[in-house]
Amino acid sequence: MALCRKGRDEAVSVVEGIGRVWACGVAVDWASLCGGGRRVDLPTYAFQRDHYWLQRSSGTSDPVGLGLSGTGHPLLGAAVPLADGGSVVLTGRVGRGAQSWVADHQVGGVVLLPGTAFVELAVRAGDEVGCGRVE
Repeated sequence: MALCRKGRDEAVSVVEGIGRVWACGVAVDWASLCGGGRRVDLPTYAFQRDHYWLQRSSGTSDPVGLGLSGTGHPLLGAAVPLADGGSVVLTGRVGRGAQSWVADHQVGGVVLLPGTAFVELAVRAGDEVGCGRVE
C-alpha cells in the first residue's frame, strides 16, 4: 500500500498509514511520533459526567404559534406534515418536568416511561394519520 499519493498531504498520509498498521497489531512508538505530547485518558463511557441534553427553553411551546398543527394531546404537542404529502412527524415533550406522573414509574431507582405511555403514543399517532388500529 503506497502512503504518499499525488494531491494528498504527505504528513496526513503517513500518519494515516501508521494508524492503519497500528490497528492491525503493529507496535508504534506514539510518544516519538507525537513529539512527547501529554497522554490523556479518554472516558470509558461517551457521556460520562457530561450532560448533552438540551435545557428546557423559556420560549413559546404553543405549536400553533410556531406554525404547526396542534394535536390537543398531552404527550404529542404538534403534528408536522412532510413535503412528500404522505408523511407526518409528531413531536412533543415527555419528561418529569412536563408530566409529573412520569416520576412515579421507577425501576431500580431509574425513572422510565411506562409501557402504556408508548401504546398511547402509538394509538394517538395512528389517529393523526387515519389508522384506527394497533396490531
